[in-house]
Amino acid sequence: MSRKDDFTFFGYHVVCLIDVLGQKQKLARWANLPDDGQITPEFIDALKQTAGTVLNFRDQFIQLFEQLGRCTMPNKLAALPVEQQERYQRFKECNVLVERFSDTFVFSSQIPNAHGDASITPMYRVLAACCHAMIVSLAAKVPVRGAITVGAGGVLGDGSFYGPALAEAHYLEKDVADSPRVVLSPTVREFLADGQAYSPDPEIAQIMGQMASTCRSFICQDVDGYWIVDFLGKGLRDMLGPDTGVTMAVKMAYDFVLAQAEQFRHAGNTKLALRYHLLQQYIEARLHLWGIQTNG
Repeated sequence: MSRKDDFTFFGYHVVCLIDVLGQKQKLARWANLPDDGQITPEFIDALKQTAGTVLNFRDQFIQLFEQLGRCTMPNKLAALPVEQQERYQRFKECNVLVERFSDTFVFSSQIPNAHGDASITPMYRVLAACCHAMIVSLAAKVPVRGAITVGAGGVLGDGSFYGPALAEAHYLEKDVADSPRVVLSPTVREFLADGQAYSPDPEIAQIMGQMASTCRSFICQDVDGYWIVDFLGKGLRDMLGPDTGVTMAVKMAYDFVLAQAEQFRHAGNTKLALRYHLLQQYIEARLHLWGIQTNG
């Protein structure tokens, strides 16, 4: 029987589950550790590509959340009279819980804030961070896949998240995402639908509605009908502006996907070749937004 203090919070959350792909094969290289216990260069390289990759991904994701926390709606907040700025800091209220299980990450944040709003900020930060993470991971030749859901759950007394939203995110990542992409549950689109009442305060509700519109620019419908994070779409391009560093990362990501598609075609692995071919098509349809030409 559950005790009342088993949960520090129970209610609706945004949940994002991300799996770092290819780690099983890379972990096999740990077998290069010799019997005498001496560390070899081969083992050090394998360690970097496994534990090092996972820890680096965690650090980058956390850094992205921190950056987004500092710049959520900065122009609108700065334009307000000083006496109103404290009131509108409620937009920035968002505490993202980060958990790691082997090479799988779970990011969760409760939706209701201290003011009783159904805050859009957690979704905004998760979607924007996923866009960045997809670009960075592909550019680094470390593909990921994942899922985002909105649903019920609770933060247990030990600080971990548990609930139906996590189970749905796991199902979508494992059985639906398939290729390197981040799939959205239907509840995400329902939460972001135009006309949602995010707050009883009309001004708060209006600006949260504008944030929801920005969130909708970070998603798109994929060729199989599922909605996904549009990590190279116009929404992210408009938010970032002419950032040459990001453009370079996009080009590196594209080159990696092309190489993977060719490698799997040559090896006769039709399953993985198709996955990367679909990803290649997605990227090539958006390269013009970043000023990049397709190869061939």
